[in-house]
Amino acid sequence: MYLHKSGHFATPDGIGLFKTAHYHPPVEVESPDYPLTLCTVREVGHYSARTMTGNCWTLGNLEDEPGWVEISPEDCQTLGLGDGELVKVASKRGEVISRCKKTERVKKGAIYMTYQWWIGACNELTISTLDPVSRTPEYKYCAAKVEKITDQNCAWREVARIYSEIKSDMGINKETRQ
Repeated sequence: MYLHKSGHFATPDGIGLFKTAHYHPPVEVESPDYPLTLCTVREVGHYSARTMTGNCWTLGNLEDEPGWVEISPEDCQTLGLGDGELVKVASKRGEVISRCKKTERVKKGAIYMTYQWWIGACNELTISTLDPVSRTPEYKYCAAKVEKITDQNCAWREVARIYSEIKSDMGINKETRQ
């Protein structure tokens, strides 16, 4: 069973009603301090914010904290970032640590982050201003910047410490993770 089976909608005549809305530009735009466009995206694997899949051993072995920020090769070169390095991603609302993923998938000036990570929690960076028509927050877009972390060893120790603390607070450890 699925919605609109056989092309029929739940309206008296069975025809769907589609409405348009005028375009409203984002509230926050890029600036010299935050020159990149952060887009949050979904990826296969963990579900939503990992509340149901975060303690799954198999998924954790496939991909684990602190997630990835996808960056164009041009921006990686400009910022001096290496593939797999830990970086700081920041907006006006805060900052998170993530791993740099150099990719052709995104254009110069844009970065993509999946929102299922606890340490690289990109939704903490986005803006909650509501769209005037749909009343949904602008969680998919904001102005951001990416900064190189020079001491990678120290950054990895900090990620491990934060992750251990999060798992402990949630009652997750290697012995109970399934």
